[in-house]
This record gives sequence, structure tokens and C-alpha cells, in this order.
Amino acid sequence: RDGRFVADLAPSDFEVFEDGKKMDVESVELIRFRRDAAEPAVSPDAPGAPRAPRDSRFVVVFDSINTIRRMLDRSKPEILAKLLGLLEVGREIVVFELAEDGRMVLLQPLTRDRALIARAVDKATGSIWVEKSADSLIVPSLIDGAAPSRAETPDAGDILSQSNQAVFEAETRRRFEKSINGLLGVMNIVKDLEGCKSLLFISGGVPSLSFIRFFGGAPLADTTAVQSQVAAAKIRDPFKVLGQKGFRTGSEIFDDLVRFANSHNISFYALDPDNYLRYVLGDIAFDNYPRAIGRSRVGQAGTKRPDEIAEIKRSELASLKTLADDTGGAAFLGADKFEDFARVIERDFAQYYELSYTPKRKKADGKYHKIEVKVLRPGTDVRCRPGFLDYTDDHKESLTFASAAYNPTLFTDISFEARVVPFARGRNKYRLWVQTALPVRKLVAGRESEDKPAVLKFKIVLDDPSGTSGFLTETAIPIVLAPAFLERIRNAEYFGWSCASQETEIKPGTYRATLALYNRGVDEMGAVERTVDVPALPEGGAAALLTAVVGNLVKTDKAMVVPFAMTHEDGNLDVPNYTFYPMAVARVQRGRRAGLLIQAHSPQDPKGAVLSAAAARAGGAEADAVAVPAVVVFGEWTKKTGLWNVMLDVGLESLAPADYSLGLRWTDASGAVWLEGAIPVRIL
Repeated sequence: RDGRFVADLAPSDFEVFEDGKKMDVESVELIRFRRDAAEPAVSPDAPGAPRAPRDSRFVVVFDSINTIRRMLDRSKPEILAKLLGLLEVGREIVVFELAEDGRMVLLQPLTRDRALIARAVDKATGSIWVEKSADSLIVPSLIDGAAPSRAETPDAGDILSQSNQAVFEAETRRRFEKSINGLLGVMNIVKDLEGCKSLLFISGGVPSLSFIRFFGGAPLADTTAVQSQVAAAKIRDPFKVLGQKGFRTGSEIFDDLVRFANSHNISFYALDPDNYLRYVLGDIAFDNYPRAIGRSRVGQAGTKRPDEIAEIKRSELASLKTLADDTGGAAFLGADKFEDFARVIERDFAQYYELSYTPKRKKADGKYHKIEVKVLRPGTDVRCRPGFLDYTDDHKESLTFASAAYNPTLFTDISFEARVVPFARGRNKYRLWVQTALPVRKLVAGRESEDKPAVLKFKIVLDDPSGTSGFLTETAIPIVLAPAFLERIRNAEYFGWSCASQETEIKPGTYRATLALYNRGVDEMGAVERTVDVPALPEGGAAALLTAVVGNLVKTDKAMVVPFAMTHEDGNLDVPNYTFYPMAVARVQRGRRAGLLIQAHSPQDPKGAVLSAAAARAGGAEADAVAVPAVVVFGEWTKKTGLWNVMLDVGLESLAPADYSLGLRWTDASGAVWLEGAIPVRIL
């Protein structure tokens, strides 16, 4: 209790309890980290020999969502000095950033290089937005409900008048969602590192969603607060997949985040870059702040509820202390934070005890279990992670999908091509048509049995790239590849696979889609990110090309089919006597024909329009284009929606291998151009 580490404890000095029941301690080991890169690491080849020091890693996360930029810039020199101090106790450092747009960015992989660490710290940006919307000088008007704010809606950029309270709640909710998703993404990446993981979270505080504390008083305030918290539950896994039913409030979601950290032996060390109120308000002390500026034009905030104004910032800082205390770490807040940080480095980051026991259940139960560790030697204090969630395989899979959806560039085990096509079914109604090219050898390698199917899982998440709307839709689809099919494609490099979502209401705009493919048999995942442009169906006017998809057109004996209906089994399109197999990438073998699906919008029936097609080498002159035969296999126009779907059979046999722009042009009876467009195609 004098602050010194006790380094001579024996197994008999410890007792471990799970859910209040005493466990049989199987091992107790003092883990120490090597301070010099030349010092030997742990050797698994020397059983019974004294354990050599472990490699030590330290995870740094800059929260540029909730940290004011000028505050972060002011503290960067001291932050960098403390991080470089970690190198002196043998630490490797990895640096992440929770960016203001909601993405999690890897600023610097694991390194001991001082220059690289300094460069990563310099890259962290901090937030301009949080200063504008949560600045203490604005908060009183929010609480008073002063004149309505003018706010852009994330959908169409319309300017609407909203109350200050509504604006504050919406922006705070989005900050909360981005923060939680970002921390989940970081923890999913580092969770498999060996031993206890120390994570320094440099943040101005995670927002609170208990708005009732700030906007209390009116009878309807309770409803407003509950609705605000309900809307905040747009958080990706693990919060929706771990058996949690119904709506999740902000505090419940935050508790889940803490449990996730404890389950993977991650301890948070939270650091507030600077005293927010002290610098915003000059020499006004934090404790005196409400009474000094808490008066609005009506005088209500400063006289009736002064402490509620300061509580907004206090609650955000309190979340840092909760995150640290509940994961066995420490929070560095206030004037002495950098001095406290230096003391904790020597106390926590050089050595610790690792205890093990085996739970008495036979398999993972998906439940949270509390842990208590007692040290029997008098005069000692002990800190440990307070529990863990006993994850099932399904939970682990969902968590991995969540990370892949949040940051696909970090998941590269399986390399595949993918495209998402918004297939229009009506105004603002689309099916997300996913077309992929999957690597055969990667997916069939490492299979336990040749007579069993390969089971994969594919997931698509559609997101608003501005980060203002949260994720819009997500769909998980199992892929079962039969042994006979695998044998047939064994010598191929890729095979095409398609699927489609249910009909979804999506407004026109540009969206971000992340697609992840998981092979549970070998625990590998690949992910890609694609832009999805959802076109607007024009009101009247000229015809417009919406979508063009290259694929293979195969004859069938099915004359009676619902035209342009996607089959549920494989995501292909049927028209009378033909099935269309889309390509994720428009690559056609030399000497082959190709199918081409065109979706257009036309205010008039296109019947009678004359089609011509020509292929020009990419970058070449339009005058050098070569005419190619194109025949309409089937077409269908719907007067109510103005949608025109047409299937073409295009002869590309004469083209030499190269990249081409395939130009299509329809003319009316008078010879005037009615519809035209160009599609890139590569001849292999």
C-alpha cells in the first residue's frame, strides 16, 4: 500500500473466485517485460526453466472525435515525451486514431522508432466539430431552449429549423456511436496479442446519453431522454449479437464495452489532453464555472440549474475514469495528470502476475462471469480485471464481422473482388445486388474433410460515408459449397457468387458498403470497401441510364419465368429462356460473347428505339471505335415507375485483349439520340 510492486508472492498467497465460488488456481506466474531489444524473449522450448521477459506492447488511441483540436495540439509535446518514456521500459508502441468522420485509422504499426512515434503523434488531428457544438459557452443556450438552430439533415442537405436541444442530442448521439464503434474496432485488432494489453486512450471524454439530467423539468422530458437513448443503440456488434434483447441505453452499451475489454484482458489508461473549461474560459476555475457564465438571456440556467451545465462536461470526463477503473487501469485527469502518468509507468508497465484457472463448465456459455482475486499477505492491494464474457464461436464470429465492417483494410486473409449494384424496384426502393469473385484455392485449402461442404459466411453493411446516419442496413448470408461443386472448380482461380438483399428503401446519394467474407474452418476473414452510388429516378424529362452490369448469358429451357427476378439461391437474373450471371469485374475472355444488363429510366415507352454499340480502346479516340453486334434478348418497361430493364447479348469476339469503353446508343424514329452511355470492359 506504499505504492511499491510486491514481487515475491507465491501461489499460496492468492485466492481466485468466479461468481463468488472459489476456483482451483492452476498457475501463478510473475510476468516481467524486457527493457532491451537485445534481451531474450520468452522461449517456449525450455519447459521448467525460468521464464525470460516478454515483449511488451502499448496501444495508443487518439480520440479525434471528442477532443478539441487546439487542446490536443497544446498537449502533444508532453504526450510524446511520455510515450517515448515507455520505450525506456522496453515497450513497443502502436498508434491508432478515432477520426472525426467515424473511421478508425492506424497511424503507426508496432515500433520502437522514436521518429515514427513522433510522426504518428503529429498526425492526430483532434476535432473542430466538438468545439463548435459542445463548447461551454453554447451549452447554456441549449439548456434554456433558446432560438432554434439551423441544421442540415444528413439525408438531402435540407435546411430545417430545430431546437437547440434537438441539435445537441443528435450530435451527441452521433459522437457516442462513432466513439464506441471506434474503440470496438481497435480492441478487436489488438485483443489477440499475448498477455495483458495496456491501452492509452487520449480523449476529452465519451459523451453521455442521459439527456434527462440536462433537460429535466417538463413532464415530457422523460420521454425525450428515453427516445434519445433508444436512438443511440445503433452500435454494431457485440452489442446486438451477444444475446441482448430490446433497446440498449447509452449506459448499458458503455457497460458492454467495458465487459468486452475485460474479456480480452485489455486495461484502459485514459488521459484527458487538457482541462477543457480552464482554457475555454480563461482563468475561471472549473468549480466556479457554472456560476460565472451560467446565465442566459432569461437567467434560468445560471440561477435554477447551475450544476447541470457543468455536469455535461463532468459526465464526459467521468466516462474516462469509469473506463479505466473498471478495466484495471488508471485515469489521468486534471493538473497533475502527466506526473501521475510517469509514476504509473513504473508501477504497472514493467511486471504483473498472471493467474490461471479452468471454469467448471464444459463449454462456453456466452454469459458474463465476475472475477475476484484476493491476496492473503497483509498490507497489500490488488487490481485485476473484474470479469469476462465467455464468448461462444458465434459471438467471436460476430465480433470479427463487426471489426471488418468498421475497418475493412485491416482484414486481408482472403482477397476477393466485389461490387454492389443498387437494382431499382421503384422510387427510393432498391435491392442491393452483390456480385463477387471468390478465390478458389484460398477457400478450399485447409479443409478438414473432402466429403463435407465448405461453409462460409458473407456480410454486407451499407453505411452513410458522412458518418451522420450510422449504418443503414446489414445482411449476413451463409455460403455452403458442396463437395461436388468444389471438385468442379478446383483448378479455377476464381468463381462468381452473387446474392441480393431484400427490397430496401434507400434515398439517392453516395454510400459506403463494406463486404466481409469469413471462413470459419480456418478462422480467416477478408474484407473490401466499395462506394455505392444510388441514382435518383428523374421526374419526367429525358431518359437516363441508371445501371449497367456485364455478365455471362446462358440459354435455358425456362420460357415461363418472372422476368428480371433475382433467384434467392444464387442472386442471378432470369428472363425467358436465359439466365444472367453477373460479373463482379467486367473481364471477358477473348473470343467470347457477353451478356449486358441495362437499367434505365424513361418517361416514355422505349419500344421502337434503335440500338447501336461500339467498342473503343480505353484512352483512344471515339472515331476509332469498332462497331460490335448487340441484340436485345428481352426488355420490360413499367409505366408507373418509368423503369426500363433490358438484357443484351453483345458480340465481343473480334476484340483483341485490352481495356475498352463499350458505348451504347439508342436513337428514336427520327434518328435523334434517346439514351446513351459507356461501360468499361476488359478483354483477357
